[in-house]
Order: sequence, then structure tokens, then C-alpha cells
Amino acid sequence: MNTLQRQTFVGISAIAVVAGVLAFGVGLTDGGAVRAWQAFLVNLLFFLGIAQGGVVVSASFYLTQARWGGAGLYRLAESFAGFLPLGFLLFWVLLAGRTLIFPWVNHPLPEKAAWLNVRFLFIRDGLGLLVMTLLSFFFIRASQRSDAVQWAQSYSNIDRPPSSVMRLSPILLIAYAAIYSMLAFDLVMSLSPRWYSTLFGAYFFAGAYWSALATIALLAIFLRRTQAREHSAPHQNLLHDAGKLVFAFSVFWVYLFWSQYLPIWYADIPHESFFVVVRVHAMPWRPLSLAVVILVWLVPFVFLMGRKPKQTPMILGPVCVLGLIGFWLERYVLVAPSLTPKAVPFGWIEAAITVGFLGLFALTTWPRLALVEDLHEPGEGHGQ
Repeated sequence: MNTLQRQTFVGISAIAVVAGVLAFGVGLTDGGAVRAWQAFLVNLLFFLGIAQGGVVVSASFYLTQARWGGAGLYRLAESFAGFLPLGFLLFWVLLAGRTLIFPWVNHPLPEKAAWLNVRFLFIRDGLGLLVMTLLSFFFIRASQRSDAVQWAQSYSNIDRPPSSVMRLSPILLIAYAAIYSMLAFDLVMSLSPRWYSTLFGAYFFAGAYWSALATIALLAIFLRRTQAREHSAPHQNLLHDAGKLVFAFSVFWVYLFWSQYLPIWYADIPHESFFVVVRVHAMPWRPLSLAVVILVWLVPFVFLMGRKPKQTPMILGPVCVLGLIGFWLERYVLVAPSLTPKAVPFGWIEAAITVGFLGLFALTTWPRLALVEDLHEPGEGHGQ
């Protein structure tokens, strides 16, 4: 991108942020406070999941010694981390809307009071997000050292990644699984405080991981197009591998979805099934739940079958866009029916708040994307 294009991008993103802030303010003062806080929570979960998922993707690449995308792919996955400190701060904004978001604040459950109380929830989740943010930046600092960059750029040896990233990668992944499971329990499951599922934590963080993969594939297409190299053989190989990850983890996501849904449906225990029935079997939420499965799983499964579609930006790109829309709907369906079970509260306020979060994500991601301007494959370009 040239200077004018970059300035235009930043300007549009800033306008989007202003629109989101104004919509949130109007929602709070115009009788739509529940809807405003609901949209805020949905978007925080969605964009924070992508941001943290990107760093975890990079760590998983190191652990599996994946050098098929070169060092640029690691930088691309890590570029989302700029949103993490902002996400940490935005989490504390929820404290102001706690009485409208969490039903157990006004109607406490004595049997769960030790866990579901405002002080303990915000302390543990806030500390968890702080730990993930610090771990992520320690990891990125190690990942961007010259020895790690040199290792990622070449297939010419079978050396393991540098010890610094190899020590931090498993710590980051284990912390991610534990802390994002806790966030799933606290920020989604507690909205229906009598419901519980032991698999929900894994389902939640695996979905965030997939959303990061889809965003990485989408940005890889965009960045290589800006270099007018989208038809090169290395670029097609990069997209093929990225497409395989999007395809595979969409199947894994639907596997976790079905593994959670089937026992609940089969057992038909009221305090387990009510959460699923409202979303999957009852109107008006049933069509949205069906749309989620179609966009996140069926579309990638059908259109990314085979090698050629994964190498084709005009196929892989729209699949990733539709998948991310579907994943946003998934977070929306997880949150909204707990607060407004008999209506789908979506209008200009929700749309504008979503656009505002998108602007924030773009502004915080953009500086790190400058490190990915030369997205090369191993054996291609400089660094060899």
C-alpha cells in the first residue's frame, strides 16, 4: 500500500470507531442498554478470540515446526496481538454493565455464590487476561529475535526452533486452554447460570483458534495481492496450506459442537437441555443457529474440498469471510438468547458497535502488519 492508501485505511477505521462509540452511547441512553451491552460483549469475545487465537496459532506452528509459510506467516499470526491490551481494558468496561449482563448479580444463586460474585469474577478473569497478554508479548519478543526468524525462513536444516520460543510456546498454549475455558464459563455460561457443560470451554477456545486461522488466510490473500504476486506458485502453495488448516479446524469445530449437543439432546435433562433448546430448536433463534453451522462448517467443507479451491483466492477468500460472519453469529447466538430469549435484538446499534470494534481491531493490528509486507515462503526472496 502507498501512503495515501494507508492514510485512507486509518481514516476509515477511525470513523468506524467513532460510529461504534456513538452507537454504544445512544444505546445506553435511549432505552436499549441491554442491547448495547449485549453487542459489546459479543464483539469483545469475537475480536479478543481472533487476537489471542493468532498468537496461539504462531505458538502451535513453532511446536509443530511448521516452516511452510516462512517467517512472514509467523508475523502475520502475531500481528493481531495489538488488540490484546485494548481487549484487556475493554473487559473492565463490562463492570459498568454487570447488572444488565449477568442475571446472578440481581438474583444470586446461593449454591454458586462462592464462584459467581462480581468481585471474584472480575479479579480472576482480569488476571487471566493480563497473564495471557503478558505471555503473548513475551512470546512475540522471542519469536521476532533474529535466531527465530532465521530458523523459520529456511528448510535447509532439521534444527529445532530456538529454546526461548520452545519454552514459551507450551506455556502459552496451556494457559490459553485454561484461561479461555474460564472466560467461556464466566462470560457466556454464567449468563444462564443454571446451565453447565464440561465441554463448553474446549468448544469456546477451539472456535477462537479457527477464527484466527480464517483471518490469517484472508489477510495472506490481501497482503500478497498488494505485491501483485497472487498467481505465483509459492503463493498458491501458501494458500493451499492455509486452506487446509481452515478446512480441518472447521471440521474439528463441528465435531466439538456435535459432541456437546448429542449427549445433551440424548439425556434430555432439563437443566442441561434448556440452553440448547432455545438456540437450536426454538424460534426465532433456530435459523441463526443453522446459519452458523452452514457458514462455519458446511461452506468450508464443500468449497475447500480438493487442492485447487484452496489455492484459489476467489474461493478461499469468500469462504473465510463467510466463515468469520458465521463465527460472529455463533458468539451472538451464545450470548443473546440468555438475555433476550424471545426476540433477535439486532439493528443499527448492534451493527454500528460491531463496525466500531472492527475499526479498533484494524487500528491495533495495522502497525504489526507492516512487518508482514514481505510475506515470503522459505526459499523465496531475501533471507536465503
